[in-house]
Amino acid sequence: MDFSLNRMPSTQKEIEWQWERVVKENIDFSEIRVNGASCDFEANLDYFNLTDTKADQISFIGRRYEFFEQAVGLRDFRLEIFGDIHQDTQIGMILNGISRYREESSPYGLFVSYRYIGESVYCAITVYLVDKNWGSEMDVAVIEVSQDENAYVLPVEISEEALDYFSFDDIMRLAYWIGNFWAGVQYEINNRPEEIRVVEQRGPISLDDDAYKSQDRIVLIKRIVAVDKDGRPIEYGATASGRKYHVPSWGVRGHERTLQYGRIIPVRAYRKGKERNNPEIYIEKRYIFDDEKIDNDINK
Repeated sequence: MDFSLNRMPSTQKEIEWQWERVVKENIDFSEIRVNGASCDFEANLDYFNLTDTKADQISFIGRRYEFFEQAVGLRDFRLEIFGDIHQDTQIGMILNGISRYREESSPYGLFVSYRYIGESVYCAITVYLVDKNWGSEMDVAVIEVSQDENAYVLPVEISEEALDYFSFDDIMRLAYWIGNFWAGVQYEINNRPEEIRVVEQRGPISLDDDAYKSQDRIVLIKRIVAVDKDGRPIEYGATASGRKYHVPSWGVRGHERTLQYGRIIPVRAYRKGKERNNPEIYIEKRYIFDDEKIDNDINK
């Protein structure tokens, strides 16, 4: 996304005032007001666990596309970067270049929870900091990213404590990178290669693999096209399929559904399973992309 026409808070008093008015002494990610409603950014979300280098590659892809240029393939998810954050990556430069007052601290983790609400994505940012004596997890801010005439970021809530480390300009630059990561994820999901699976009959499917019982289900993102033995796409109806699942609850990502008369509607991410309404046993999925596809997109 092109944020070049945005002005930093330090360059204009009106913008700085707007950022100052959302600073909160205590910020609670479980109860953030978005469009008049309370939103929980600490709820279980399917997630990407990436190195700073891999996350940078996806954010770089997102810089080339406008916010509404692609369908939203994944509405709500979490980004996790944990461990070494190098200064030769863009996200490393941003996090290591913050205008902090505590000079000896350095970042070693970035978590971002993304929620797509209305026509904006809201991003809850948590940064992990460490020095020789201590380490801390700090909720920094919730930022709105969207586009009208141009792409923009707007603060929703900012932690007063975070301003001991970050200036408003630092948070805005971080939000640019985070917004581009969002756009890069949508591009990658919408442009996955199709995987054709030949299905000869629709018998019962039993999922006894331990991977489906673990707390870390890894999902390689592809677009799946099921065909019969003659190569014709299989259209599954709403009748019972006879499938038997051995996990109490799991997440289904947002997608588009084609109705009987050709109309396409968006379907929000939702939970399935007998215990889908019990948040304590929700089983997360960790999304991964194959490296070859991302490398090709970067080199386009």
